[in-house]
Amino acid sequence: MTRRPIVAATLLLALGGCAPTPDPDGPPVTAAPALVAPAPTDGGAAVALRDRHAATGSLAGLAEKPEHASERLDSDGVACGRPLPLLDRREVASTRVFGTPKGTPAEGFVELAQETVVYPDDATAADAVRRIFDLLEACGRDEEDGQVTADHVAAALPAGVGVPGRVVAATMTLPDGTRFPHRYACLHRGRVTQCVGVWTRSAAATTTWFDRAALATGAGLR
Repeated sequence: MTRRPIVAATLLLALGGCAPTPDPDGPPVTAAPALVAPAPTDGGAAVALRDRHAATGSLAGLAEKPEHASERLDSDGVACGRPLPLLDRREVASTRVFGTPKGTPAEGFVELAQETVVYPDDATAADAVRRIFDLLEACGRDEEDGQVTADHVAAALPAGVGVPGRVVAATMTLPDGTRFPHRYACLHRGRVTQCVGVWTRSAAATTTWFDRAALATGAGLR
């Protein structure tokens, strides 16, 4: 696997169980943009958001997966064949992964990734959300190593989230034909953006768990 879009990086680690392998014949691998500690003017927002669920180890009723506790957002940042915007403006980025235990029957499987990104200012955070979702909503099909994410369509945030944001729904299909309906949203308040992605084996279950996760994320941003 040579590339993991930022919006699906954690899912591929959890479902695919593999890390990116550099292509010896491909272009040189570039380092991720430098991430710095939260500025004093941030008021500790990035640290608070990153660590908000550490005490309970759960989000929306799903347990955190400790093997992914220190995952960072993917440095590649490509979706639908295009680079995602404003990655070079990130100041802090972290990812947490929650889900059902290994061995859960397929119909009960839930995987949830929560990403926190802090930008230099409010306008940059809002612009990042706008530009990322404009790209995703225009994407008909994103394929990598036989894994296809298709049928991207804008969706609505659940009532009561209380902060601005955008949502896209799609379906991810693995090379063996296994399908995972998917919803991905980014919420923002000030210069902090927090995104949540949910995958299950049915569209109805994905919607249910997405609503729970989006409400929990929005509550933490308010």
